[in-house]
Amino acid sequence: MTLVRWTPFQATRMHDRWNRLFDDFFGNGLSDEEMQRVWRPRVDVTENEHEVRVLADLPGIRKDDVSITLENGVLTINGERKVEEEKKDTNVHFSERYYGRFSRSFTIGETIQQDKIEASFKDGVLTVVLPKAEQAKPKKIEIEAA
Repeated sequence: MTLVRWTPFQATRMHDRWNRLFDDFFGNGLSDEEMQRVWRPRVDVTENEHEVRVLADLPGIRKDDVSITLENGVLTINGERKVEEEKKDTNVHFSERYYGRFSRSFTIGETIQQDKIEASFKDGVLTVVLPKAEQAKPKKIEIEAA
């Protein structure tokens, strides 16, 4: 029997190889160039008994380049990250940031007080607070003694 030394980095490399294999086989059909034009900002949606809160990471985007709509119970965030001007005397060696238009939509299953929706934008994070209407809040039902 031969002992083989296990290294955690070797296991990680194997995991990456399997991921690449499945990505190539079940790929989305987009080339690397097309993938650079398609992006979706990361979003968290949380809820408590009073509100639904949506937080979207939008670094490098101006507030004026983002719009929010709520229609038929669907919250939609649209926007665009514009390409920075390239300087003529600068060579780009590596670029992973995504540019272009994006759209994210979420079905909000609760009745929302539309006139009290608030949105703020700070440090590249968009926060949308959707207060629930009274009829959507859970109600405790008291049990009477017989």
